[in-house]
Amino acid sequence: MGVNLESGNLRRLYQRHPISGWSRSPDRTRRDYPVRIYTLGRFSVQLNGHAVSPKQSSQHRPMELLQALIALGGRDVGVELLSQALWPDADGDLAKNNFDVTLHRLRRLFGINELLRLSDQRLTLNSDLAWVDVWTFERLVNHAERLLPLAADEVVMRQLARVSESLATLYQGNFLDREAGNAWSLTLRERLRSKLLRHVLESGQVWERLGEWEQAIRLYRKGLEIDSLTEALYQRLMICFRETGHRGDALAVFERCREILARQFQIDPSATTLALYSSLKT
Repeated sequence: MGVNLESGNLRRLYQRHPISGWSRSPDRTRRDYPVRIYTLGRFSVQLNGHAVSPKQSSQHRPMELLQALIALGGRDVGVELLSQALWPDADGDLAKNNFDVTLHRLRRLFGINELLRLSDQRLTLNSDLAWVDVWTFERLVNHAERLLPLAADEVVMRQLARVSESLATLYQGNFLDREAGNAWSLTLRERLRSKLLRHVLESGQVWERLGEWEQAIRLYRKGLEIDSLTEALYQRLMICFRETGHRGDALAVFERCREILARQFQIDPSATTLALYSSLKT
C-alpha cells in the first residue's frame, strides 16, 4: 500500500515524517521474508513458505519464547524479563539456563543466522528477516492516525479506506487469542484491540461527516465483531441507519445492544443510547 504523493497534503506529511516508511509499502511481498509470524487470532509460523508446527517439532517451549518476545516488544527485550515471564518460579541461575537452552532450540528450529540477536543480555527478533502481523498492524494504525487530520482530501480518504481494509484483514482476532492465557500477553492484546476500536470509531465518524454512510456502517460492524460490548459502536450504527432512513435497522441495532448489555452486565443501555432510540420513534 504505497502512499500516493499526488496529494499535496500527503507530500507535506511525508516530508514531516521522512522515516515513517510512507514512501514504500508497509508490508513487503511474502517471498522477501524467510519467516512470517501470525499472532492475531491464531498463532502460526511459516519458514520459507512452509508451516512450522510446534507439536510436530517438539518445540512448544521455544515457540512460547518467540511469543513472549513479540508480546514484550520484539526488540531489545531483556533476558531477565523473558525468563521471569516463562519461568517465574525458577531461581536466577536455573531461569538463565532455561533461557539459554530454549533460545538455542529456537535458533536451531529456524536455522537462520541473525534472526534472533542476543546482545548485552537483550534479545531482538530481526525485522529484516521476520514479518510479524502485529508490527504491520501497528504501522498501519499509526499511518491512519496521521491521515485522519487530512480527511477532507479525496486522495487521503482513499488511502484511509485502504488502511481500514488492511487492518480488518490483518486483525483475525485478539493477540494470541487461541493460546493459553499468559499475563505477559494481556497488555499487548488489550493495546491492539483498543487501537483498532479507536480507529474504527474515529474513521467511521469521518466517513459520516462526508456522507459516506455505507463505509461507516461497514467499519462499525467490523468493530462489533471485535468487541460486541462497546456501546459507542451501537450508537454510531443507529445514527447511520437513522440518517439513511433505515429506522428498522436502527431499531434492530438498539435491541441487540440492549440484549447484550442485559445478558453480560445486567444493565440497561446508557442515557445516550436511550435518547437515540427515542429519536427513532419521532
